[in-house]
Amino acid sequence: MSKHLEAVKRLFGAVRRRDEAALLDSYHPEVCIHEAPSLPYGGDFHGQTGAVQHVRAFYRTWEGLKPRALIEETRQAMLVLEAAPNHVVVLGAQRARAPLTGRTLDIPEAFLFRMSDNRVIESWMFNQDTVAVLEFLKDART
Repeated sequence: MSKHLEAVKRLFGAVRRRDEAALLDSYHPEVCIHEAPSLPYGGDFHGQTGAVQHVRAFYRTWEGLKPRALIEETRQAMLVLEAAPNHVVVLGAQRARAPLTGRTLDIPEAFLFRMSDNRVIESWMFNQDTVAVLEFLKDART
């Protein structure tokens, strides 16, 4: 497995474990993260401070909506590909379950990572349907 693929897998593992030190080790100090601006954790985030702000907003948004079994199922279904010498693509799904209603969310998502020094220096996150994500989050919180 290439060093770039390993670095991206370490990043996803750090997010799953909520390990900010490992997360920061996976990101280049000059990282730039791009997420759909309409999402509660969306926008552009710069540097490692921005990376921490992004992941904390992600955690707050999905708190209680991603049970451990669902996280593990999602992890196993991910496809991680080296797309070019300095790029990694991850194909997966945004999955969640609202505990009060039982409503589920399961939509395709993709990530593109540009690598530098075996760390992520730029990332783009793409959900197939951000409107569905927002509607799920609204319903899950009411």
